[in-house]
Amino acid sequence: MKRKAMILNGNIKMRLLAILLLLALPLMSQDVEDIIEEVQDTYEDMDNFTAAFKRVESFKLTGTVSETTGKVWIKEGTKYRFESDEQQVITDGKTVWSYNAINNQVIVDRVRTESGALLPRDMLFKYPKEYFSTLLRTEKEDGKDIFVIKLTPKGKVTGVVKSMKIWVQDDNWLIKKIEITDLNNNSTKFEISNIDTNTRLSDDLFSYKDIPGVRVIDMR
Repeated sequence: MKRKAMILNGNIKMRLLAILLLLALPLMSQDVEDIIEEVQDTYEDMDNFTAAFKRVESFKLTGTVSETTGKVWIKEGTKYRFESDEQQVITDGKTVWSYNAINNQVIVDRVRTESGALLPRDMLFKYPKEYFSTLLRTEKEDGKDIFVIKLTPKGKVTGVVKSMKIWVQDDNWLIKKIEITDLNNNSTKFEISNIDTNTRLSDDLFSYKDIPGVRVIDMR
């Protein structure tokens, strides 16, 4: 009799736990949507963004890892400039210039929405609509909460991004880190630091300046 009572109590506890978990699911879902909305509002109101970054690329097939450091400038969400020692990627929102110092060439093309390229505005507005958002955990950094959010596609992947994780700082809703996994399970991680949103950026910064001797390949 005592054993039956223990089993009954155990079953009741399990059912109560299941009910509590089910009740918590909408709350957790709402929380992550609120976080993404806060991030979107922050960047929507931001005209200028400058930061240093470290990019780490890991290639699944070969097991190789490469690391790059540089700087990024973003204006109005559609104009950006990415610079490292070996590469420049610049767009004014219509044309994109990709300069590679090793190959001594620059490829000029139109900004193509179907290319699968990760544009700053896509990450903030396109992907949250087309991908499921999950709050994985909350981390601590310098006493501040950092939300780790994973984005996975709702349907068939149309670009090259299989999934994405973003690290969002609680007090200012700025993205501190991004991890992108492509269809071949290669990963690219960006760590973002020295963020400046106050310095006004000139439009000239988002136009490529010809470098003598560099081969130009125009794909437009």
